[in-house]
Parts: sequence; structure tokens; C-alpha cells
Amino acid sequence: MKRILVTAIGGDVSQSVAQCLRGYDEDMLLIGTDIHDKHGGNLFVDEFLTVPSAKDPDYVHAISDIVESKNIDATIPLNETELRVLVDVSQDLKVIQCGRDIVNAGLDKLTTIESLKSFGIDVPWTINADTEKALDFPCIIKPRFSSGSSSIFIVNSDAEAEFFSNRYSECVFQELLEPSYKEITCGLYRTEDGRIESIQFERLLARGLTGWAKVVNNREVEELLTIIAEKWHLRGSINVQLRITEKGPMVFEINPRFSST
Repeated sequence: MKRILVTAIGGDVSQSVAQCLRGYDEDMLLIGTDIHDKHGGNLFVDEFLTVPSAKDPDYVHAISDIVESKNIDATIPLNETELRVLVDVSQDLKVIQCGRDIVNAGLDKLTTIESLKSFGIDVPWTINADTEKALDFPCIIKPRFSSGSSSIFIVNSDAEAEFFSNRYSECVFQELLEPSYKEITCGLYRTEDGRIESIQFERLLARGLTGWAKVVNNREVEELLTIIAEKWHLRGSINVQLRITEKGPMVFEINPRFSST
């Protein structure tokens, strides 16, 4: 019987992963962790354990204890902060992750764009909001080191750019890609032997989350995803977010984990 550890089980992505694992093998033992128990994550696993925050020096030790005491076969981290910490000890803790380079680049929105640009991929202009001024308006400002849409703002002027960059540190200014209704979020997967699979969802956001989505099959997007998987030597799964613009598909963000949509 396989024993799988799923972190951040209070979140929607972790709960979805737990459901998929359960559907794949009903006899699989699922253990979930989170920093508190004020959620329904325990309903998706066989055993729930609280652990320190990934920012706590004792976090890795706590996960290591669980892996050893519960005879864990695989650890699946699904929180960005945990990914950043566990990527360097992935072999010892049997962590499933997409590769150190992709994790480190995906968790830094500026490095993400620079990496894609080095592959010859067209990307929206993206600059450090702490040290540079926005190149054009309207644009967006968003956190450099986190995901989600709760702290993303449209900026229409120098005054607004100054206001947001002073209020929020460690952000980037990024070209606003239009139209907003042409957003596609993708699950991209590459096997150990190099086989590439992907799924594309055209979606509309509602309060920062996917409110509506349908499966699409855009050939240009598929070719773009293949380039990303091959050039980055992807192993495992990541989430790629893009919009279909007049210039074609343009990637604006990559999350180095399973896609929540």
C-alpha cells in the first residue's frame, strides 16, 4: 500500500490532488498536513497532522519526522513557500517536484519571464517595481514572489504606479495583456522518458479564482507548451498561464506545481 503525504491540505489544490489520488487507488494511505486545522482538509485524507509554517526553522525537521515515522513513499508539496524550502531536500524527503531550476524560476515572476525570453519565447515586458518605473500604461503590478490574484492591480498612471510600488514591496510591473477574456490556464506534464502532455482551459476569473472554464485545444499554445517543457527539461507537472493577444499566445506566469483549475 502506497503512503502519500500531501501538504497544505487546507487549500483547494491540495484537496483536489487528494481526490485524484483517492480516485486512482482507493487503498492508498493519504496523510495531510497544514499549519492549523480550521478547514475541511482532514475530510480528504486518512490522517491529518499540523506542522510549523514553512518559514519556521523546524519545518523541514517536522516533515522529515513524518516521512520517516509514517513510511511515506512520496511527498507532494502544494504551497509555494513549502516548495521553495523542500526543493533542496527533495531526494531525502521523497518530494515530487518539477525540477530545481523550474521551481526557483517559477517562484520569482521576474526570473520566470527572463527564462522564457532566453528560450526565444515572446513575453510581456516585466520589470522590478522596486527599482524601475512602469514602461507604459495601463499595466499591472503584482507580487514578485507569490501567486494568486488577490494582490494584482491595474495601474493607469505614474501616480498610481508610485502609490502601489510604495505600498507593496517586492513587486513587478508587467504589460497588461488584452483581451482579458482570452486567458488560458494550462496543466503541462512531461514524463521521465520525455513524453509531453497538456490540457488547456479557457477561463474567466471571479474574485481571483477560476469562475468558469472550458477545455480548448489551441495549436499555437500546444507548440508553446512543448518548447517550455523541452527547454526547461521539465519533469513532472506545472501550471502555465497565458493570454491570446494580437501577437499570439503570451505567457505571463508559471506556477511550479499542479494546476488548480
